[in-house]
Amino acid sequence: MTSLSPTLIEAWIADFLVSADPKLEWLKAPVRAHRFLPLYVGWSSTLGLRPDGSFVRWDQEAASPGLRPLSIGYWQRMAICQAAKTRPELASLLPPRPVDAVTCSVCGGGGTIAGAPQIVCECGGAGWSIPAEDKSDPPG
Repeated sequence: MTSLSPTLIEAWIADFLVSADPKLEWLKAPVRAHRFLPLYVGWSSTLGLRPDGSFVRWDQEAASPGLRPLSIGYWQRMAICQAAKTRPELASLLPPRPVDAVTCSVCGGGGTIAGAPQIVCECGGAGWSIPAEDKSDPPG
C-alpha cells in the first residue's frame, strides 16, 4: 500500500473546509475539530482519513458523536474506492488483491453496478472481496 503525504491530506482537508457544497456544510465542524478528510458520507456515519494515514469513523447520530478508529479492512477499502472517484490519487491506498479474494459476482470485477453507478456495490467498489471477511458495524 502506498502512502500519501500528510501535507497532501491536509491540503484536501483545507479544500473541503472551503468548499461551497451546501449539502456538506454540516460536516465542516467535525472535520475542523478532528482534522480528517471525509472519504464516505453515509446516513449516520462518515468514514475518513487523517493526515497520519489512519482511518477513522465519525458517527453523527451517536448519543455523543465522536471520532473513533476504523480498523475493518472492508470498510477502509469501500471508503477509499468511493473517494477515489473524485480524488484518484486515493486509489494508491488500496491494498493489493489478496490471493484468497474472489471477483465480485455483482459487478463482475468492475467495481460499479451497471446502470446504477450511484449505488455502492457489495464489494465496496474494489471489484473483489475476501470470503468471510468482517463487515460488521456498517456505516449507515
